[in-house]
Amino acid sequence: MLTIAPEPPIWKAVLGFDFDETLMLRHGKPRLDPEFFDCVQWVRSNYGAAWGICTGRSLYQLIEGFNEAKFPILPDFVVAREREIYFPGQFGRWVGHDDWNQLCEKEHKKLFRKAKRPLKKVQKFVEKETDGRWVSMEGDPAGIIAATVDEMEEILGFVEELNFPSEVAYERNDIYLRFSHRQFSKGTCLVESAARWDVSPESILAVGDNFNDLSMLQPAVCSASGCPANAVPEVRHYVANRGGKVASKDGSRGVMEILGHYFDQ
Repeated sequence: MLTIAPEPPIWKAVLGFDFDETLMLRHGKPRLDPEFFDCVQWVRSNYGAAWGICTGRSLYQLIEGFNEAKFPILPDFVVAREREIYFPGQFGRWVGHDDWNQLCEKEHKKLFRKAKRPLKKVQKFVEKETDGRWVSMEGDPAGIIAATVDEMEEILGFVEELNFPSEVAYERNDIYLRFSHRQFSKGTCLVESAARWDVSPESILAVGDNFNDLSMLQPAVCSASGCPANAVPEVRHYVANRGGKVASKDGSRGVMEILGHYFDQ
């Protein structure tokens, strides 16, 4: 028997958090402070704020992360692979935002056909001139894992000299880089997710720590922005310059500090 999912609640604001190194630290202690969930629940209840995770992980990898961190509550939406949107369904399943995700897949297939020649040049450079690795898999046909941060800077210098179609963008996180369509990013996904509840960028808070979070930290995406203390210098500088909150603490404790800055507790 088919069942109908309940209507989503009406929210007045939307919170978008990166996952790795923003909420979930790789090496810090605690990796994710359990008090974060009490904090976000308080904001959720008192300010009518939906919250979501915007990550470069696949949906499967993100669910693994939720299990590892022992999430006691699940977010109201997730953005996976920096471009796919999912909402909670029944029985603990995640349901894709079909219109968005199908268009995203279609446009990426067209883009990678159009950008085939310059991407081949990048692949050759990575494989012949660096210690990095070219990554190509189902759904992600063009990505790079550099051996070091300095090597990634060298690769980016090569990439920026090439003549790519205007729709080509890339999302970078430390030594990792993924080529993608400019129309689909953490930023555009956050705006699209918030539109589910008729929430505009004026009522969005975004928090992230790395280069691939910059698209959702833009004023066109969120009126309020923040980053934990462990964010890369470029992100800390960007958030500070636009009047956002740069936390004094790392990871989830920094996120709680940002929530306290924007919401009275």
